[in-house]
Amino acid sequence: MDIYQSTKVSFVPRISTTRWSNQGVLMNNQQQNNNGQNLLFNRPEQLLDNLQSLSLRNYSKYQQQKYRNSNEQNSSLNKFQRFRDNLQSLPLENDSKYQNNSNEQNPSFNKSQSLPNDVLTLPVDNHSKYQQNHNDPSSSFNKSQLFPDDVPSSPLENYSNNSDELETINKTTYYPMAFYICVGVSLFLIATTALAWHISKIDIIVFRTEVLSMDRLVATSTTTAMPVWFDTGDMTYARRNHQASILQNGKVLVTGGFSGSAYLNSAELYDPSTGVWTNTNNMNSIRGNHQAFVLANGKVLVTGGYTGSSTYLNAAELYDPITGIWTSIGNMNSMRAYHQALVLANGKVLVTGGYDGGSSFLNTAELYDSTSGSWTSTGNINSMRIFHQASILQNGKVLVTGGDSGSGYLNNAELYDPSTSTWTLTANMNSIRAYHQSSILQNGSVLVSGGCSGSNAYVNSAELYNPTTGVWTSTGNMNSLRAYHQASVLANGKVLVAGGYDGGSSYLNTAELYDSTSGSWTSTVNMNSIRVFHQASILQNGTVLVTGGDSGSGYLNNAELYDPSTSTWTLTGNMNSMRAYHQSSILQNGSVLVSGGCSGSNAYVNSAELCNPTTGVWTTTFTMNSTRAEHTGSLLTNGKVLVAGGLTTSGFLNSAELYQP
Repeated sequence: MDIYQSTKVSFVPRISTTRWSNQGVLMNNQQQNNNGQNLLFNRPEQLLDNLQSLSLRNYSKYQQQKYRNSNEQNSSLNKFQRFRDNLQSLPLENDSKYQNNSNEQNPSFNKSQSLPNDVLTLPVDNHSKYQQNHNDPSSSFNKSQLFPDDVPSSPLENYSNNSDELETINKTTYYPMAFYICVGVSLFLIATTALAWHISKIDIIVFRTEVLSMDRLVATSTTTAMPVWFDTGDMTYARRNHQASILQNGKVLVTGGFSGSAYLNSAELYDPSTGVWTNTNNMNSIRGNHQAFVLANGKVLVTGGYTGSSTYLNAAELYDPITGIWTSIGNMNSMRAYHQALVLANGKVLVTGGYDGGSSFLNTAELYDSTSGSWTSTGNINSMRIFHQASILQNGKVLVTGGDSGSGYLNNAELYDPSTSTWTLTANMNSIRAYHQSSILQNGSVLVSGGCSGSNAYVNSAELYNPTTGVWTSTGNMNSLRAYHQASVLANGKVLVAGGYDGGSSYLNTAELYDSTSGSWTSTVNMNSIRVFHQASILQNGTVLVTGGDSGSGYLNNAELYDPSTSTWTLTGNMNSMRAYHQSSILQNGSVLVSGGCSGSNAYVNSAELCNPTTGVWTTTFTMNSTRAEHTGSLLTNGKVLVAGGLTTSGFLNSAELYQP
């Protein structure tokens, strides 16, 4: 049967199958095809003919109001120019300190000392590929395409337009007819109004039996639950570079960040049981690029950050979810942002290194004790460093490796012992490196791979640290130079390294495997696409799913699966959208949810899709309310996924939405 025909199908809003709580988002002017034509209205002539018999004038007005933004030019794109200007003045915002000498505030710091020159051309830097001031053409959608002028406003309009015919109608039959028609129209309008109000007020509406989707026009009688996105309501402030912490009560606390024009001290709570955002008390300091940790007692510790006025913070404060009150707990001993922080096994928080806005990086370290609420200096680490790796070993000690000291990259390593609160130098690595990967193996050893040893000096060396002996052992070189790669510790104990950048003219599609038993690297078959800035997820069945990324010539929509049992890559079929800078979440049922991202220069997407790891098939799920990239995604304890903030074509977002599998 033709999918556009059904004996019992009636015209209803798209909300009937998508279960959106806010129908207005369906009319997002981002959903345009390549010809600028709104995809929702690319309908057969038969549908338009059927509409002529319906009294949809009021419904037309309701829909037209929802689509009122379809013909509007994006008038706020110049926000990105201001945002780029702001970034250039920040010492470290999005690595702009290392990527923009033209607006350097600190003349004693040179980007060549930290980020290799060739990396400045990568599309992720300051979002240069997709924060261009590009005005999309206005939509060519015309309301008359759905509701033509010849569609009458009510059944009575045909009669009122033909007065001669009315005169021939016997009054004894006309008045009852007119009365019944008026009553029928009134009841229809009341029902339509009630339906529109109902759609705007509830989170989920399910029309399960023989309903017509505006998006697909598919009739169905199934009662199987469908995965959907629905609007959770907006945060009070658009924000980026904020922190999101899942509290012990299941709520999500969002703190600080950058709104696009200023740094924030606001904080708000999301309640997944109600889908409502609630303002909580402001922090005592505005801050972004800070650290936030949920302590063992359930409180949240916020440390350091940047205020946006060339000022870095040493202030710290504590949030009590029970009272909603922020309490200053005394300043850290050093102002810092972009620092490393780890929650130790004893519940204390160790903060190391970072940057305070001065002429050099930091070598200070300090400890926060949640019991006493005090900061204690642990003594300086032996080298100033940033872009290093910090790992908690199985014996409870913390290993810090490599990084950038501001005057060069490092090969030294040191250990922090929480029992004595002291730092001790351990043996140097065999290679200097920053931007490397560090992986804790099942036997407790630490594998360090790849990275950069200097400007445009990428390395393929890898080495193993034995915590028992304190000795670094070279594992032999990887087959490719690489940094910015993905490293995944598999269930069998091996480490899979895939993709990245070698400093050359293109990104990598090579992949290799480290076997801790033999201490050797073995090349696997190359991935089907070269890629960097991709996502890698270890599935419940032990396979690794790699999705999207940047190939250097464009963003990708393909995905592939690595099977450790056969050491092969298998295409799972393309995603329905090209995307990089997206979010990937493994759901409780083992499926992988991919959401948002960028499909090209200044091309943000709101699509989402699911991969079934058993079949390798991608299935489109319903689109998010907003196009977004570089957003946060949090898997909640109830199995839902909360997506919040990020960037879109018109600027920063304060919207958030919830995906229900």
